[in-house]
Amino acid sequence: MRDMNRKISAGVLWNLAGLFMRNGASTVFTLFLAKLLAPESFGLIAMITIVFQVATVIVQSGLGQSLIRSESVSQTDLNTVFYTNMVLAGLVYAAIFFSAPWVAHFYEQPVLVELLRVTALVVFFNAAKMVQVAVLVRAMNFKAQMKANTIGVLLSGTAAVVAAYAGFGVWSLALQIVASAVVSAVILWISSAWRPSFSFSAEAFRRHFSFGANLLVEGLLQVGFQNSYVLVIGRFFGAELAGLYYFARRISDLSSQQFTSAVQQATYPALATLQNETENLKAKYREIIQVTMTIISPIMFLIAAFSEPAVNLLFGGKWLGAVPHIQILSWVAVLYPLHALNVNALKVKNRSDLVLKIGFFKKAFSLSILVVSIPYGVFGIVLGQALASTLALIPNAYFSRRLINYSLMEQINDISKPLLSALVAALSAWAIVQYMEAHDFFKLMASGLLGLLLYLVTSLAVRSGGVLIIVAQIKRRLS
Repeated sequence: MRDMNRKISAGVLWNLAGLFMRNGASTVFTLFLAKLLAPESFGLIAMITIVFQVATVIVQSGLGQSLIRSESVSQTDLNTVFYTNMVLAGLVYAAIFFSAPWVAHFYEQPVLVELLRVTALVVFFNAAKMVQVAVLVRAMNFKAQMKANTIGVLLSGTAAVVAAYAGFGVWSLALQIVASAVVSAVILWISSAWRPSFSFSAEAFRRHFSFGANLLVEGLLQVGFQNSYVLVIGRFFGAELAGLYYFARRISDLSSQQFTSAVQQATYPALATLQNETENLKAKYREIIQVTMTIISPIMFLIAAFSEPAVNLLFGGKWLGAVPHIQILSWVAVLYPLHALNVNALKVKNRSDLVLKIGFFKKAFSLSILVVSIPYGVFGIVLGQALASTLALIPNAYFSRRLINYSLMEQINDISKPLLSALVAALSAWAIVQYMEAHDFFKLMASGLLGLLLYLVTSLAVRSGGVLIIVAQIKRRLS
């Protein structure tokens, strides 16, 4: 168990190092691009995001997850998955190429035809690097992935800013998407020693696809669901409002989803070794959820508290319409780790069938709320999204209780202290923002510092489990 803790800690640290570097760079590039481009440009990219995300899910087909969780894999396994991915990439890109005019007609935006055909090229590069990622994850070599993703963000972001300065508009965002995929794929191939050879096994394909098929369908549902809000807003309310919503979601996702993804990627291969040890598996998930919520809760609540002066100062007045969306989506972002880690537990227990069933139920429920909320405008849609995310915890936790005996009430108890501590900090920060007469910069500094200080003090006072785990880890490393 101690060796596992060491592996998980090292993996999380490398992933977090990459996360902080990528997010830091992404924030800087987003700042420049938001100042140079109009909300409509972000709205156009948001409209087509669903298409190449669906393409990427189809190409991956859950096969990478199957490779990672397998006790052992052969060269034939890796070859089979690699060639399957590349064939699927070709088929999917052809479908996108010929359907692009229909997508443009749906949104009534002719520019989307060429924009979609160019950005969809990412499916080839994502397909080419998937086996390399699986090989590195199995070896728990997260350093190489950190380098690839960070360099990809830096180079693609720089290219996008230069293109935006040169007046390329929305095409600068398309360049950023494609360049990031190309650079990360090239570096991952350089970092990994694995190379494909000429072999293919129908048996290996069936074995991996039997696990990945449910994840494929769930992935398609997830991508469709995540982008359904942009799709509806873009279709009924126009590119500008779609851009404001997309921008708000990018801000809220910047910390929560990427941090959770880093934790999942680092812990999944190690936790898979505990799939038959329910008690130990539950204990590990409790620790991971407590630590994750201890970090995510104050970040997202404080972002909600000082979003108005932050957006005005960093991005300009043209983006202030995104502030109410950022504030509401911050709650969705707080809940995201619970959703993701509950689903991760099902994957570890080899129940991809339940991942699919739960995903279908949650998304059908959430889409029902989306349809009902359309008459209430974009604000009503975002409120409906927050409500749906909250209620969707119930089916997630139900199966966690059945499989690892981790009930919803236990999860609420584990996250209650960081949530309450973060709420106290955020309310104090919000009061400063509302009543302090000063420049936005000084409002941000004062509210941020006070908020973080109050969070730490409150967390220690109530003996928040996540804080105690972090402190214990620090003491062990220093001793």
